[in-house]
Amino acid sequence: MRNACVRRDDDRSLRGRLRWGILFALAVVLGVGCQSAPDAVESYVEGRITVRSDIDATGDYSGFRVLVADANGRSIDTLGIATTGTDGRFQMNVAAPERGIYPLMIWGRQGQRRLASTDYVVARGDSATLEVELPLEGRRFFVRSSENAALSAYRNTMAQHRRTLVKRLQTDARDSTTMSRSIRQTSSTLWNLQETFPGAYASQLAATESLSLLSGWNDSLVVARAKEIEPSNPRFVEVAQIARRASSRLHGQEAALDLLDTFAKRAQTNQQRAGVQTARVRAFIDSLQADAALAAAQKLKNEYPNTKWAEWADRATYEVNNLLPGTEAPSLTATTVSGDSLALQALRGRPVVLEYYRPGDDLFARQMATRNALYRATRADSVAFVSISVEPDTLLHEAFTENRSFPGHHVIAPGGLDGPLAKTYNIADVPSRVLIDEEGKMVGRYSGAAFLAFQEDLTRLLDDGS
Repeated sequence: MRNACVRRDDDRSLRGRLRWGILFALAVVLGVGCQSAPDAVESYVEGRITVRSDIDATGDYSGFRVLVADANGRSIDTLGIATTGTDGRFQMNVAAPERGIYPLMIWGRQGQRRLASTDYVVARGDSATLEVELPLEGRRFFVRSSENAALSAYRNTMAQHRRTLVKRLQTDARDSTTMSRSIRQTSSTLWNLQETFPGAYASQLAATESLSLLSGWNDSLVVARAKEIEPSNPRFVEVAQIARRASSRLHGQEAALDLLDTFAKRAQTNQQRAGVQTARVRAFIDSLQADAALAAAQKLKNEYPNTKWAEWADRATYEVNNLLPGTEAPSLTATTVSGDSLALQALRGRPVVLEYYRPGDDLFARQMATRNALYRATRADSVAFVSISVEPDTLLHEAFTENRSFPGHHVIAPGGLDGPLAKTYNIADVPSRVLIDEEGKMVGRYSGAAFLAFQEDLTRLLDDGS
């Protein structure tokens, strides 16, 4: 296995041809690297790449490259790579740092052009097959295995749900009947994927998504099902956070904290235990218990010094002191991608949505259709959407937005997540949204998949102001 490091190509013509994902894949093909970690999660892929006879009648399908990669910032690891033989067949062992979803790409002969890519689940012991006839001409292709079948089922379910949401927003954004029915149906389908694909990575993701969707609609069921989630679930901490909020709505703060204690006892790693402690800090922040939140954050910092959790505790302390609901939103001045100056103060008189994202992020891309429908369901003078990319590379922003509907104000944050535009609002993960009312007061912060809560709070603001 080889780890590939990004190299800059001095050829200016590359910039003219670049589209989202090409730079990423090119770095993998051209890079050099080292051996993978000995405790890597290993899986296996075999298959065949052929070419349509009217394109190539030679019957020689050798030289195509199949590879799996992992991107960490600007460092890119090649997790598995194979080259097809004359008959187009290949075999490939894949070694990933952890179980998860990684891009699998097919490159042409001599690695000159990326031909196709798809998502691929790497899970210990999984054996997959891949059959592709080129050219694909826009058609999708899939890696076939139990793990990857679970991924397809999960994403197909969510795609259907998003279509329902978009249709609803295009008709009547304030009618909850259709939404409730859709959420309950989708949640049930997602939860039941565990029975169809027991133990699969994507079915565990789906179970967590099921609870996230159902939260606020059937909190008693959320709490009951959350207790069934095993620590092996990659989103165990997120489950704890979802369950805590549901329990708090049902039975109050003390019951929610007791529930977090049970998750802490079940946690199997320090990372999970620290993550559950962050949920405790968040519980105090959400209930506006500033002193308790500060004490819990300090405990987290003391128990995990010089770690990302200590840094998270510092950010939480800043949030308590500056970003609680009802407090004055910190001032923010930025320059839009079109070169205009944009000041938060100038947007007073209407709600403001600060939307932090990274171009190409899968979750944000999946939220785009619903986000745009919500934008169109409001008047341009009633809500201000300010979308802030935390990826400073302007070329990637251009590639992401090209031929894509993305209305609103657009800003590229200097310094990314480490820059002032992100730190001012304590943005550590994306996508994240901040909602500010027409008087410039903080309403709420919504991370990751919490789009529904954001939508409901924005709708409430508009209803109160009408």
